[in-house]
Amino acid sequence: MPLILRMNSFLRCLNSFCVVCTIMLVVNAQQLFAQNNKLAGYGIEVNPSLGKVIKHNYIFPPVPGQSYALDINVLKRTTGNKEWQVRRKNPLVGLGITYTNYGIDSIYGQCFGVYPVLELPIVRGEKLEWTCRFGLGVGYVTKRFERYPSWDTVNNLIGSHLNNFTLFTTQLRYKASHNLHVHAGFNFSHLSNGSFRLPNLGINMYGGHAGVRYFPVTDAPQERNVQAPQLPNRWMVQARIGVGMTEFNNVDGPMYPVYAATVYASRRYGSRNKILAGIDYSYFTSAHAFMRLNEVEVGNERANSWEGVIFVGHEFMFGRLGIVAQVGVPFRHTAVNDDKTIQKMGYSYYLLQNEEGILKELSLNGFIKSNNLEASHLEFGFGFGI
Repeated sequence: MPLILRMNSFLRCLNSFCVVCTIMLVVNAQQLFAQNNKLAGYGIEVNPSLGKVIKHNYIFPPVPGQSYALDINVLKRTTGNKEWQVRRKNPLVGLGITYTNYGIDSIYGQCFGVYPVLELPIVRGEKLEWTCRFGLGVGYVTKRFERYPSWDTVNNLIGSHLNNFTLFTTQLRYKASHNLHVHAGFNFSHLSNGSFRLPNLGINMYGGHAGVRYFPVTDAPQERNVQAPQLPNRWMVQARIGVGMTEFNNVDGPMYPVYAATVYASRRYGSRNKILAGIDYSYFTSAHAFMRLNEVEVGNERANSWEGVIFVGHEFMFGRLGIVAQVGVPFRHTAVNDDKTIQKMGYSYYLLQNEEGILKELSLNGFIKSNNLEASHLEFGFGFGI
């Protein structure tokens, strides 16, 4: 009898041991699956937001009381398999889809946007993080200025259905688990076509959002952490040339080229950023044509058709991709323009990146230029650095 009791006790202990081992194996298998599954690091985010349109011109139409937007992102956390990912602390990349109802559908219409997503950590903790997110893509607006057949002439904001859509957000996030995050923050969006078609006052909207982010597997995929050597904080002399097209004064009128040239100094720091400062030149053939047709500055039209700007800027580097933001003050205006501030924002894609030699950088560039936050034109070209 004591032997039977000892055997039963042994079997119970063995059974308990097997249960514990099974639980441990299941947990380890789940963790292994989470680390190796192809969906590890992938997530989806939904952000409803409430905002307000900014009236930035005296001829602006009635401003809606409130505007609403819904932003959906498909995201992937990078794993450090490239040097720029390690330097940026493995940010999130992805694709964003947005819907905006500005509040007065008969004038503003609605906007559907698609844009690439890049989210950078500012402060990252175990449970809390502060991030910022950039997006520069394409927006389709349902209502535009139109004389015929709808006679929608109150809408002097947008002259085309297809436009540039730019979004910036910053948010504070709480990580409830490796699968679920909640957050709230500030957002700013810009919609315009760069005066490719008039009218083009553009729509700027600021507001707040709250959202939820869900990772089906985990928000922490296995990191590879490629070695990222420290790059020197070097100075460079750089230049860009570009061209854009714009209408001037007349809706459905002729297109005029804008020629641009920029000379500036850059200072790389932290192996991933650049500070910029220089002079930006733009020659507007539309201003030249206007002065000739209206006999303004007769004989000096060419000399009064260019704009000069002193600017400072910043470039965020992501491998071969650079995101550039500039703000400047004109030291010379055209005869038909007296804007106080000039802004540029866009992308640079680097065909060449060398640490040694005379020619260190060669890039393709695309920018949207704004005067007093009102889009002036889209600009495309190339640049180099020595």
